Amino acid sequence: MGILSGMERRATSQQIGPPRDPVIAQWFGGNNSATGLSVTPDTAMRVTAVYRAVSLLAQTYASLPLGVYRELDDGGKQADRDHPLYRILHDQPNRWQTSFEWREMMAGHLALRGRAYSEIIATGGRAIAELVPLNPDRVRPFRAPDGKVAYVYTMPEGGQRIILQSEMHRLTGLSFDGITALSPIENCREAVGLALATEEHGARLFSNGTRLGGVLKMPSHLKDDAAREKLMKSWKEAYSGIKNAFKTALLEDGLEWQSLGMSSEDAQFIEARKMQIAEIARIFGVPLHMLSDLDRSTNNNIEHQGIEFVIHTIRPGAVRWEQAIKRDLFFGASAKTHTAEFNLDGLMRGDSAARGQFYSTLLQNGVFSRNEVRQLENRNPSTAPGMSDYTVQSNMALIQLLETLGKLKPSGTANDQTT
Repeated sequence: MGILSGMERRATSQQIGPPRDPVIAQWFGGNNSATGLSVTPDTAMRVTAVYRAVSLLAQTYASLPLGVYRELDDGGKQADRDHPLYRILHDQPNRWQTSFEWREMMAGHLALRGRAYSEIIATGGRAIAELVPLNPDRVRPFRAPDGKVAYVYTMPEGGQRIILQSEMHRLTGLSFDGITALSPIENCREAVGLALATEEHGARLFSNGTRLGGVLKMPSHLKDDAAREKLMKSWKEAYSGIKNAFKTALLEDGLEWQSLGMSSEDAQFIEARKMQIAEIARIFGVPLHMLSDLDRSTNNNIEHQGIEFVIHTIRPGAVRWEQAIKRDLFFGASAKTHTAEFNLDGLMRGDSAARGQFYSTLLQNGVFSRNEVRQLENRNPSTAPGMSDYTVQSNMALIQLLETLGKLKPSGTANDQTT
């Protein structure tokens, strides 16, 4: 354990590092955007586009098939459902979460904060018993003198403790030092802050009956402050708010209303909101049509956008997670012989006609057997003869094989022909 062996790793009231709760610290400044609004992962989730993008990424990773495979000597792989880690990853990683719920939480933390952590609870024989997710805001990574990474965890009940590298499963997003990840929300604070400000502006706009401020003009000056306050109060009660929108104002004693604002359409409020949806889509790598913005989408390009989403957003994240599992969760001999992989085939499937043409081409060239195609279509294998055999078109078979079958005359004869 090196230098960390002498550290107190149990719950302690002693502070390690900055003496403050990192979660509470978010609530008191330091995260304000130029709009004056506080932008944190929690406040960002109040923006509908952020909520949809994060939930889409989290639920996609949570619903992907995740298997444990044994690597074969010939370069192939074989599913190993008997491996102890299969139950953890596929069924239940801890006592209160399903695999879907745990992966959804981890992927959500990664999307919002650029990092996700789960503490490894292992038995005496180094077998993993549980993966306990931790709030990333309470985890501070640092490099120990022995070169390994360790973590300071601030507990909700107070105090801090050290978690060693071998006791943590971590997912780290884009990082420039290999330890501290860049948070998408913090680095794109202004874009998210503008989206929050736009929504708050819209809410206030409609709370005033979609009308901005104005002035009441009267022929004489009100010298009494009490009379002025009474007039303003009665005006607000009668004509301000959504429930009073479009009422006809009754002006007496020479009163005249002059609006100082403009309509929401004149201010291009809707266009501003659409722009922020596009900004958020760029942050998370999500196509606009998946955030319910269909202005530029057609039946022809939606399928291709979906495939690009899998290739450029989901696949890199899947590789990141697979390699993190290989690094953190396989011990001993399994670290050299086993791996975990997501199955992305279902996300890459096109329509039925395109899949049929794809399978037909691979079957005719001996890449897939018919039972392998059935497996890709989530069907049980067939026991009919030849369903597990690999076949090729006869006009693409080896000439030597066809000669053996008697379909061609032996090469070198006077009347050689190719059919």
